[in-house]
Amino acid sequence: MIKEFLNPDRVTLRMGRVLAKVSSRPNVWTIISVIPAIAGFYLVWRHSIIWSVVCFLLSGFLDSIDGAVARCQDKSTYLGAFIDGTVDRFVDFLLIFSFLFLAMPDILFSFSWWVVIGAYFALMPTFTVAYANHRKAVPDPTEKVIWRILHRSEMYPLFLIALLAAAFSLTTAAYLFIFTAILSIITTFQTIYLVVKKSKNYPQN
Repeated sequence: MIKEFLNPDRVTLRMGRVLAKVSSRPNVWTIISVIPAIAGFYLVWRHSIIWSVVCFLLSGFLDSIDGAVARCQDKSTYLGAFIDGTVDRFVDFLLIFSFLFLAMPDILFSFSWWVVIGAYFALMPTFTVAYANHRKAVPDPTEKVIWRILHRSEMYPLFLIALLAAAFSLTTAAYLFIFTAILSIITTFQTIYLVVKKSKNYPQN
């Protein structure tokens, strides 16, 4: 939702110009972002939740650098977008599945089921849009044509807030996680609906 309505290019371009001096290769920043995410996953397993949140925050920050560096140098490539998307999904997976290491209370059914549901439906909208692009059902390379309630720019912070809440109240964290999972379910069906609806505006073979 934020991505569709806000244009953060000015901020990211300034950041990209500064950080390109450290490394001018965007893919390097993308790959580096995996390291703190793995550390965050490990720290949740060790029940060091606050530090795990710090690591996942750092991973999210590093992930934003690759695009900024690429845009400021006009080095955006299809391969870079592919690597970025693949790494993002891996980091998302680590964040969501880290909740399995916490003694979260069961709500309606086993919380581990919520983790599986959250992972599937949080990742599904991105794959739906990518497949719509690939099959040319709805050309949407900037991911702004198919409007979504939850984009990664909202989903990732919401799961991160739920993880932070787990340091103080597992029950609160559980409800925040489930809230985000339900929004992800709605977003998934919304995305599929919009692909079908908007595909009528494009010639189909």
